[in-house]
Amino acid sequence: MRLPREISAGAASRRRLLADMSIAIAIAVLASLLTAGVGVVAFLALPTLLVLLSWITIEAAVRGVRRRSARSARVAKIVER
Repeated sequence: MRLPREISAGAASRRRLLADMSIAIAIAVLASLLTAGVGVVAFLALPTLLVLLSWITIEAAVRGVRRRSARSARVAKIVER
């Protein structure tokens, strides 16, 4: 089974994010298995997780604002005609 050749930029972005998240999970599991204690991993992982979640939330909010702005601009063009 092959992936579709022509995909949207959003779908490509989601696939890259999924690949990055999978690699991050694999690294986190490996790190937790190799460290002396889970506390060490948690101490490093918690701030990283908070920063990444904040980043993703801010990007989603900005994307939503841009999408609403573009939609309202299209509606205004249609109304002007």
